[in-house]
Amino acid sequence: MHAFEEALARELMALVRQGSRFLVAVSGGADSTALLAALSVLRRHLGFELFCLHVDHGIRSRKESRGDARWVKEHCAFLKIPFRLVSIVPGRVMETARERGIGIEGAARLYRHAAWNREARRIGAERILTAHTQSDLRETILMRFLRGSGPAGLAGIPRSRGRLFRPLLNQDRSAVLRYLEDRNLSYRTDATNADNRFLRNRIRNQLIPVLDDLFPFWERSLPVLGETQGLAAAFITAFAGGALPWKPVGSGVQALALAREDFFGAPEIIREEALFLAADRLKAAGQSAGESGFHPDRRRRGTGEPRREVIRLFARGGIAALDAGPLRLEDRGDSIVALSPEGFYETGFSRLIKDPGRYKLRGFVIETTGLGEGKEGFFAFLPLVIRRNFHDDMLIIKGRKRSVKKALDRMPLSEYTDIINVGDVEGTAAVIGLGRNGPVILLRREKETGKPGPPLFFFSLGGTDV
Repeated sequence: MHAFEEALARELMALVRQGSRFLVAVSGGADSTALLAALSVLRRHLGFELFCLHVDHGIRSRKESRGDARWVKEHCAFLKIPFRLVSIVPGRVMETARERGIGIEGAARLYRHAAWNREARRIGAERILTAHTQSDLRETILMRFLRGSGPAGLAGIPRSRGRLFRPLLNQDRSAVLRYLEDRNLSYRTDATNADNRFLRNRIRNQLIPVLDDLFPFWERSLPVLGETQGLAAAFITAFAGGALPWKPVGSGVQALALAREDFFGAPEIIREEALFLAADRLKAAGQSAGESGFHPDRRRRGTGEPRREVIRLFARGGIAALDAGPLRLEDRGDSIVALSPEGFYETGFSRLIKDPGRYKLRGFVIETTGLGEGKEGFFAFLPLVIRRNFHDDMLIIKGRKRSVKKALDRMPLSEYTDIINVGDVEGTAAVIGLGRNGPVILLRREKETGKPGPPLFFFSLGGTDV
């Protein structure tokens, strides 16, 4: 038996039971091809059933993606392994990425994991096996470091989570390539691996060669960092769970509460972790009630965890209410309440502005000012809510409601990295595009819109400094 197969066997030994079924996720690349080949050998020695799933995300050219699917199918036929293909409607991943502001990689991951879990339930597989290696672990830690992740993120990729198990996490990519060469096995190469628009590719193709050249010890140090951060994350989570226990509000677990005095009396990192724990608890309650995570038709359901920089804003007492992805947070004076929003979640970020002032937002500054000459701005009432743009947003122009989506569809938006909606009690006040040259107002409501009552404020856009 090859050393690669022996190492894999040691990882799987504790998982195998009489009649065990494993689902292996295979893209056709080097890592997953090596995993599939080694599993096909071990199933006879360890006595488990093996099934294969290939997911076509509908992102690449049809020729390339169909070539990958055909190659995996033929390889499975040769190995006598049951094969299943799941194809995502072309453009769906891109659309979800835009709507949720999570990037193409993040959106593809949602669809991929949903497909894995559905297939595992269909065939009764105890485990879903993926081909993540220690090289993937190092790349992930670097990605999360650059994105400002906390201890849990810097811990890297967990070996096991739910049904998912990563048996190659102790193997380096060099070991994978050596096994493929020894077994004379070919594999597919994804052309998008050379596309440096993706952060992981920039890290793999540009940053890692520099680290290899200048800091050759980094490959040994990074997993140690990940392990240390994992221990720190486990301690912080346990401490936060004991120091700040959430209690259900009303019947069911749709809202949780903490005493405000206890919350702000705890260290900041413990406050942040308590908010993450509330998000996890609310998400678990929703899943147990029948909403089993991501579904392509539930476009606005929250997924994953809220962003740490958004959570930190609330944990520091900077705002009294916040929609933070899969939960809403409210400071009610005597208590801190975490809720599972009904209908949809505002993903990515949102910000509530109650008073006139100057506020730093995502990549730009918004402030209330006089009607200074040359100012670019819009009129609106307070409070003002700033969030991502939704498909059903409407804008009132000359007394008529107009679809924001239809108006934006007629505009060249390729130069903008994000589209932000600014709204008040009467609906959308302005739509802002964030680009390399700063924020630009794409659509705005006219001054005369609005009913007599609260004062109408003028808001202008600034740069990135507060």
